Amino acid sequence: MLDVNAHLSKLILPNKNDDELARRFDILILNYQLALLTGAYSTDRYINKISGTAKALLKKQNIPAVAMQVPLLNELQTEPFWQAININRLENVRVAVRDLIKYLDKEQQEPVTTSFEDVLGHDGISERDLIPSYGKLQSYKDRVESYIRKHKDHLVIHKLQTNKPITETEINTLEDILFDGGTVGTKQDYIDNYGNKPLGEFIRGIVGLDVTAAQAAFAEFIQTGNLRADQMIFINSIIRYLTTNGTIDKKMLFESPFTNVHDQGLFGVFDDAEVVKVIKLIDQVNQNALVA
Repeated sequence: MLDVNAHLSKLILPNKNDDELARRFDILILNYQLALLTGAYSTDRYINKISGTAKALLKKQNIPAVAMQVPLLNELQTEPFWQAININRLENVRVAVRDLIKYLDKEQQEPVTTSFEDVLGHDGISERDLIPSYGKLQSYKDRVESYIRKHKDHLVIHKLQTNKPITETEINTLEDILFDGGTVGTKQDYIDNYGNKPLGEFIRGIVGLDVTAAQAAFAEFIQTGNLRADQMIFINSIIRYLTTNGTIDKKMLFESPFTNVHDQGLFGVFDDAEVVKVIKLIDQVNQNALVA
C-alpha cells in the first residue's frame, strides 16, 4: 500500500462535459508520446494524422478559436517541426488543438466489407527495423499541394485563382509540369489520390479564389439587388467559402454555415428569381475552374 501511495499517479477521471473528439485527440498525442519515450519507430502514422488534422483545421479559419492557432497549424505542416519534436512540444500541441477538433467536418464513408484469408509462407515471418523517417509528410498529396502553393504566380494557376477562364492548351501545359514523373509525380499518382477530379478544380481547391475576384463575381448582384442585411450576410458567406475552397457545391447552400442565416438555406433568404441569379453566378465561378 505504501508503494502504491508513494509511486502511482492518481487516476484522472474524464470531465463529463469534455468533448469526446477532444479526448480522442488526447489519446492520439499520448500514444505518440509513448512511442517517442519507448524509442518506437512507427511514429510516421502519428505525424501524418496530426498534420492532416491541422491541414483540415486551416480550412476553418473563419472560426475565431481556429484563427488564433493558425501559426501553429501551419507549423505542423513542416518537416523541421517534426524533426525537433519532443514530449513537451507534443503537450503544447495537444493543449492548443484538442478543443478545435469539434469544428472539423464529420467524414461520411460507405462501409467497406472484405473477405480474405491470411496465408503464411513456408519461410515464416521475418522482421526488420524501420528507420524513422518523415517521408509521409512528403507524400504525393503533400508534394503536389506544396508545389501549387509555391507557384501561385504561374500563369494558369494565377488565372484559376483570379476566376479567369482557362483553355485546354493552358491546362495541358500545367499537366506537363505536374505529371512529368519527376517534379511532383505522375498522372497515375494524381488519379490514385484524387480520382477523375478536373485539374483546374483541384488547383482552385488548393489556392482558393482570390477575395477580390470573388467579390467581383457578385458585385453587380449586390449593387442592383437592394439586399437586406440577412441577404448580404449570406452572399458574404458564399464569398468567404469560395476564398477558402475555390468552388462550391450548390447543395452546400442548404447546409452549415449557410443555414446559420436561415434554416432553409438559400431558399429561406432569397425569392425564386434571386435564387436563380445566385445559382447562375456560382455556376459561372465553378465553370471558370474548368477548361473553356
